[in-house]
Amino acid sequence: MWNRMIQQMFSAEESVMDRLASQGREIFGLVWENTEGPNPVQVWRKKDRFEMRFGNRVVQSSCLREDPDQLVLSYTRHMMLCLLLVPEPQKVLHIGLGGGTISNFLHRLYPELEQTVIELNEGVLEAACQFFGFEEDSRRKVIIADAVEKIHELEEHYDLIFLDAYGPSSAPENLISIPFITRLSELLVPGGWLVGNFWTLNGDFEEHLNRWDKIFPTLYQARTRPTANKILFGRKNGKASLNGSLKDRAHFLQKKSGLDMLKMLVNLEKVE
Repeated sequence: MWNRMIQQMFSAEESVMDRLASQGREIFGLVWENTEGPNPVQVWRKKDRFEMRFGNRVVQSSCLREDPDQLVLSYTRHMMLCLLLVPEPQKVLHIGLGGGTISNFLHRLYPELEQTVIELNEGVLEAACQFFGFEEDSRRKVIIADAVEKIHELEEHYDLIFLDAYGPSSAPENLISIPFITRLSELLVPGGWLVGNFWTLNGDFEEHLNRWDKIFPTLYQARTRPTANKILFGRKNGKASLNGSLKDRAHFLQKKSGLDMLKMLVNLEKVE
């Protein structure tokens, strides 16, 4: 009931906010909230963007109001370095939806791509649809479920799997455990890659790195300067060489996507 009252209140105020915006006045603040799930989901409206938060100041997802397909946060752009490793993905699995910005970006870039998202909190999906330009269609579906249980029911295999599932201040332990990561590696096609986003300020990144190193024969990392995130890229099946054609792929993908792939490529390094 309280959530419906909040949403009705903000809906009633929307026309007032739009009138203020048309007068050139900046609008900031909380515009939507859902507290029924495991974490409170909030949407904050800034001058040119929406931000998703889980009840604190940490920005979980961000999109430009006029261009929701653009990747605003540095870590999301660096996760797209995986497209140099898998230039033409056919099937993608997302563990965690957030605002759906990565899914939106891939949906536009690859018209034939099929995407599956597993998201625990239905409020996250609701916010993504209302404010971040996300929508389900014949090429992408969202499963509201606990990923720890759901991944054992999946029968398909994926070219890319994105692991980006956080609570208010950290990733749930059961989503970064060795059994969970091992199961995700089993869902990859030969030559497929698992891509994970990690906060480094918590001081436990080395532990995550060691876990991945035990599972993946080929492992790379990228620092998402200027933020404190690191991205891990793990390939289960065999060794992979990333020299030679990567710069050529980066040139091509930079023109296709609009991302500064060459600049980000400098931050990609092999974990020895």
